[in-house]
Amino acid sequence: MKRTLLLTLLAVTLLASRASATEMFEKVGTVGFQFLEIGAGARGVGMGEAMVGAAEGIESIYWNPAGLRDVVRPTVTFAYGTWPAGISHQFAAFAMQPGFVPGVVAISVTALQMDAMEVLTADSPDGVGVMFDAGDLAVGLTYTRIFTDKFSAGGTLKWVHSSLGDLSVLNEPGLGDYYVEGFVGDFGTLYDTGFQSLKIGLAIQNMGPELTFNEEPVPMPATFKFGVAMNIFETPGQTVVVAGEFRHPSDTSEKINVGAEYRLQERYFLRAGYKAGYDEETFTAGAGVLIPIGSMGRLGLDYSYSDFGILGGIHRMGVTAEF
Repeated sequence: MKRTLLLTLLAVTLLASRASATEMFEKVGTVGFQFLEIGAGARGVGMGEAMVGAAEGIESIYWNPAGLRDVVRPTVTFAYGTWPAGISHQFAAFAMQPGFVPGVVAISVTALQMDAMEVLTADSPDGVGVMFDAGDLAVGLTYTRIFTDKFSAGGTLKWVHSSLGDLSVLNEPGLGDYYVEGFVGDFGTLYDTGFQSLKIGLAIQNMGPELTFNEEPVPMPATFKFGVAMNIFETPGQTVVVAGEFRHPSDTSEKINVGAEYRLQERYFLRAGYKAGYDEETFTAGAGVLIPIGSMGRLGLDYSYSDFGILGGIHRMGVTAEF
């Protein structure tokens, strides 16, 4: 077990060294597929996205796939978020223990969408009667292996597609369907130290080869994350979880996220968090409820709010069902 843990941590460290750029300046705007950095799931967002060490349940597919170890029943989730300029962000996933292989497998879909717009030209400033839309899509397959009751590791392979619009319908020379697609991977580990309830998480997200769009290079938004989580208060029926996370993105400076969750009877939840080192993002908040549905399973409803400064607030809602 110790050998497996050491090898896994070494692999994550090597991946992180590759993900971190050798240059000492920020490379803002130099990577593509930025939608992959948008948090998926209202619970994690409400806790300030400090989730690599606090990941549990089906939302872990995004935060740290090693946290899928807590999925014991077939589980499905859907999350929806509103963004400025009429943009929406959706995340849907299904996870289960298949039985024929040890561990948990899951599939997920992430989409960033905007309303269709009419094509405008210099000769036709009021439009040419042709609509186009832009958007991003990611489809992922996740596998998490539970090595012991204290250690798990997981990975996700994602096919990603980013489109700026199909202008081939105009039948103009040089205009076509503008998109780029490829594959990226996530990998994470989660370790229960055995000291109180302290957990340590490590993850590397969005590792993949550089792509080409319109003859220009498109690097992936690789990010290395290290975090911890711990129950700092526990009584019968009440728990307070705190979490902290350090992030090293490949295109900006380091970030620090902190968050907390108050649990009442493991049915009612209040959350808050803070994000440091971001241009506009600051505090987050959220709430949730877990409703037993007889012998069928449980239904979870979650909401989160993120402050984006001059861009206003971002609202996310999520529903999760275990059956």
